[in-house]
Amino acid sequence: MENTTNFKLIDGEFTAEETQKVLMSLINNKIDFHNLFAFSNHIRFNQDSNASKRRIEELTSTRDEIAELTKLAQSEGFSFRIKSNVSLELIKEPTLVK
Repeated sequence: MENTTNFKLIDGEFTAEETQKVLMSLINNKIDFHNLFAFSNHIRFNQDSNASKRRIEELTSTRDEIAELTKLAQSEGFSFRIKSNVSLELIKEPTLVK
């Protein structure tokens, strides 16, 4: 079995509005995941998940930047080409959630 496998996640051309919907959906799902993960750790183990909190801040900032960019693109009549791949690498032990 190979240690790394790549998957094409997004590959296409999108209007500014479609771009915002696609990327916001991905980012919001990641934020929801980290919120749930942090809440679960707090309830089950009485631990704060600083890694999740930092990642939520990063994702929120990215979400704001994408919102600004897509708004500008829409007002100027631009579209986007999005290419996104996911690389899965087999590891022995789990690391911090990203």
